[in-house]
Formats: sequence, structure tokens, C-alpha cells
Amino acid sequence: MGPEGHPRAGPHKYLLKEAYMVFQRPLLFPNKGALPPELIIFAIGPINQVIVMVVTELAWLVTALGPVTPAGREAVNQALNVQDEWFARNAPNMPEGREERGVGLFQQVEEPSIHLLTAHWESVDQHGVWLESPENKAVFPTLGAYFELEKTTLFHVDDVQLFDATGAVGNVSLLESPVVSLERLTVAAEGRQAFDDAWREVKGVLEEFAKPNVVKGGWRIEKESPALEEFVVGSGWPSVERHGEFAASPGFPTYASAIEPLIAARDTKHYQRIL
Repeated sequence: MGPEGHPRAGPHKYLLKEAYMVFQRPLLFPNKGALPPELIIFAIGPINQVIVMVVTELAWLVTALGPVTPAGREAVNQALNVQDEWFARNAPNMPEGREERGVGLFQQVEEPSIHLLTAHWESVDQHGVWLESPENKAVFPTLGAYFELEKTTLFHVDDVQLFDATGAVGNVSLLESPVVSLERLTVAAEGRQAFDDAWREVKGVLEEFAKPNVVKGGWRIEKESPALEEFVVGSGWPSVERHGEFAASPGFPTYASAIEPLIAARDTKHYQRIL
């Protein structure tokens, strides 16, 4: 439930994200002072119980030709088993199940040799600890029989669990969606705030059209250029064709007119989960 849905948020609801940041990263807000009691109660609950992972990993694995083989898919599964065991030993406060951690392997529709591996992490640093662990260094090379590992790329999306399986009853998460669209929207650095404002204003149009599938978005952490920002939108769909119908929907002109002038470049791909 977001801050707007909390029955006691009232006039302080806009402080919820800052409250979360105060508790998680106190050095960023050293002089905030006392927060309203009702907000502190609300913030501490979700932070300790629900809002644990705050970045999403997006990693692309590429095969030499075509979709990954069943043997390659099983190799990824075995590697994730090792990661599951590492989490149990090293991150006891994190959810144990893959679904709860947003873990999935997807195959790109447009280019089936490209595969997307997803996961949620408490921070980029925590993911880095896993990457440098003996367990990962032992298991990752085993994927080299199925993927061209030198072509592996990844980045993180800030402050969002794109593949969160929780939510309102009836919602279909990205992990559960037959098709996931991943839109990477490049925005000039100086236009980030304007895009944030525009997105908040019109994202409901896309959300309403995509229902019962969910729509989630966030900013890429690792920048390709100081002059550019990248906003990532993940949306669930029953089919690629249904996503294409959004451009013909009554609400699309409102949606497009708000954000398109702020977008310098766009990359849209579709994925289907295979693990």
C-alpha cells in the first residue's frame, strides 16, 4: 500500500519517502528532526516488514544463437540455487523465496538470443557482495557453456521492486505476466524532475489500460553519461499485441503529450518468463 492509501497519513503523506530514507540512509538527512508520530509508526512498519529491497537488478545474458537450451536453463536454475543458499546464510532478514525476491529469467521476444535475469536487492552494495563472493565466482563461469558471458551487461533501478509479487488482490505481477514490456526512456539530466512530475500525472492512464497487470517504473542508477538519465518502465501484458493497442486507446494522447516531449530516446522490448 502506498502512502496515499494509509488511513493516518493525512497531510504528512508526502514525507513518507523521506521518512524511509531517514531510517535507511540517515547520513543523507542528518537534520530532519522529529517526524509526526503517526508517520513514524507507519514508516517503521513497512521498512522492517515489507520495504526491505529497494533496487532491482536487470542483467542481460546472451546466447551465441537463438533461445537458451533446456540444459542452459537448468544451469541457471542451479546457479540460482547457490544464490538462494547464500541469501539464507548472509541475508537472514531478506525473503527466502525467489518469487519474493523478484527472481526470474526471461527471454526477449524480439531477439530470442537475449535473456533477462531479474532480482531485488537491499542495495547495489549488497549485490556487489554477492558478485564478489566465492560462491558466485564458482558458479557464474559454469554458465559459459550456454551464454557468451563477455557480453553480459547489467544495471540497477533505484527505489523500486519491479518484479514484486505482492499487491492488491487480482493484480498480475510482472513475474506472473505472460508478457513484460521493458521501456528504457532516455531523458536529459536537467529534465529529470519535469519527467518525474509528468510521470506521476499520467502514469495512471497506462496503469488503467494495463489492468489487471501492473506497471512499475524507476530511475537507472548507473548512468551511461552525466548528461543523461534513464527511466525504466516495466508493464505486464497478456500479449505483445495488447501492448500495441495502447497507442490507439482514448487516453493515449494525454499520456503521450505529457511525457514524449521530455524523452530523448526510447528502447522498448518484450520478454516472456522461462524460469
